[in-house]
Amino acid sequence: MRTLLINPPYPFSEIPILPMGLSYLASVLEHSDREVQVLDLLVSKYSKEKIKNKLEEYQPDIVGVTSVTLNYPIASEILKYTKSVDKDITTIIGGPHVTFAPVETLTEAPWIDLVVKGEGERTMLDIVSGKKLANIDGLAYRDKADGIKQTRERSLIENLDELPTPATHLFPLSRYFALDVHASILTARGCPFNCIFCVGSKMGGRRVRYRNPKLIIDEVEQALASGFREVNFEDDHLTLNHKHLNAICDEIIARGLKFNWSAFSRVDTVNSEILRKMKQAGCTWLLYGVESGNQEILDTIKKKITLQKVRDAVEMAKEAGIGILASFILGLPGETPETMQQSLAFAQGLGASYGFHVLSPFPGTEVREKAAEYGVEILTDDWTKYDCNRPVSRTKGAGPEQINALLHEYFEALNRYLAALEKERKEALGESGEVKKKVPFAALILKSDIIENVGMLKAGDDPVESLITKVAELVPYSRHQISEDVTKWVDQGLLKYTIKDGHIAWNWV
Repeated sequence: MRTLLINPPYPFSEIPILPMGLSYLASVLEHSDREVQVLDLLVSKYSKEKIKNKLEEYQPDIVGVTSVTLNYPIASEILKYTKSVDKDITTIIGGPHVTFAPVETLTEAPWIDLVVKGEGERTMLDIVSGKKLANIDGLAYRDKADGIKQTRERSLIENLDELPTPATHLFPLSRYFALDVHASILTARGCPFNCIFCVGSKMGGRRVRYRNPKLIIDEVEQALASGFREVNFEDDHLTLNHKHLNAICDEIIARGLKFNWSAFSRVDTVNSEILRKMKQAGCTWLLYGVESGNQEILDTIKKKITLQKVRDAVEMAKEAGIGILASFILGLPGETPETMQQSLAFAQGLGASYGFHVLSPFPGTEVREKAAEYGVEILTDDWTKYDCNRPVSRTKGAGPEQINALLHEYFEALNRYLAALEKERKEALGESGEVKKKVPFAALILKSDIIENVGMLKAGDDPVESLITKVAELVPYSRHQISEDVTKWVDQGLLKYTIKDGHIAWNWV
């Protein structure tokens, strides 16, 4: 069976990353001698024509799509279109959203044949092997006689070292490199905590399963060799197990690897010793999930941390030389205008970078399942609004108007800060200096398929200069910035051209 895995579009509110789930799925299929290809629509222009061309070219038997809540509608739409092109293709969807809403998904989307719940590697392997659906654990499907059926819950993969290295080579890496994104590495799966706004422990299990540190750093070395310059360890809490983390750091140091890396952490799982070791091994940034500057709210959401723990963890990281981003959530149970101001004041007093998101009560979270009990009113089930940047729920003390007011205050302050930085850079560059906006430019080039739309250029002219001139006609950026980025991408080998019939055609590698 031929399998096509599709990475659906997602808003560029944050820098995109290679999807770990699809990478592992593709790798497991490859290592089982199954045919698999990837169509990545995250870092290129989304169009139905592109999907149709891929379906006609590859002729897959199975099309699988992953999604989170925000891009579930577009993922579903992709599978609907797939069925319209070829009704005999088996359509599959996975990811956290559908894991906790399998019946709803199959009911509202008759074009979806199968829902893979939770960890999907072994489930997908069973599907492509032709195993009878009723005998495949971790599956929801439509039965002609009995309607929608769900099989037994699939047991979690005990030994993660059995999984092959994620198949990142199937993705358009040159596009990700153009955005200067980091490599994503997983060192463990699972989360022992039960925060009411998160499904981490439900997806990965309450018991954490760890990978061999040597295999982890083997993967890091492969990522660096392929062109990635930085790494983010994608675990829910890298600092949970100090013995395991020390072994990872020791392996990095022993191999003499020099690269910057970042991770997610909890303030109650760090101390000065482990932070110094992480810094020695190249850690530059940690994200602390703080959530609120009000202790009562922290207790309500079962975060199990204290405000003093937050202060201490930030100070220890600063002393170790590690940057901190403190992440907060507005609109949690018990939120009021007063508690939001407490969070803002607390964040400002930490002496670290901080950011605010807004509660999105995703399917599977306790706050959604017990919304009334927590005094939360869910305002919409329009999943396209579940981007954690706008209110989709309200508490008795804080609704969209109050939350948006604080967000406005936060972003006004952030914009003033960024404007000051821009002014400093301009002064450093001189009056004619130009401040480069690299990520928005690269994102525009990728999401609009600008390179692909340049068309055939006349041979004989300087190929790079011809490309720069043509791109300058298509995008609202200065020739200086276009020249700088395009030349860099060519020098890095991300863009290459071919000559045919006296014309030049440029493409991403």
